[in-house]
Amino acid sequence: MRYLIAIVCMLSLSGCAVNATGISRDTGETLSIHYQSNAITNKISAAAGDESFRGKIVSTGGGTISDEYGNRVKISGNTYRAVFVGDRGRTMRCELCGGLASGVGTCITSDGEEFDVMW
Repeated sequence: MRYLIAIVCMLSLSGCAVNATGISRDTGETLSIHYQSNAITNKISAAAGDESFRGKIVSTGGGTISDEYGNRVKISGNTYRAVFVGDRGRTMRCELCGGLASGVGTCITSDGEEFDVMW
């Protein structure tokens, strides 16, 4: 019984990690995003150029999006929204869709720089 309790505790504390890479649509600058989660906490951080970002991420559910004409498309995987604050004064928000194995999204900084993101 002690071993079963120890295994359950270890599994609940083990987590997942996702590393995503983005490319600026304007400058070609790269963005790296690292997400780490376990049963106790989740952390997300990012870096673009010489600026580091810390943020929060929430699941916004699964998926349907609409275009400007009202056409609806079902998305496979979960959708997420993240907000970051940079150490050089910028903020950044991201819309992400996917799972642990793969996903895509976009991020935009407070000065308008847009990144296409994938993992």
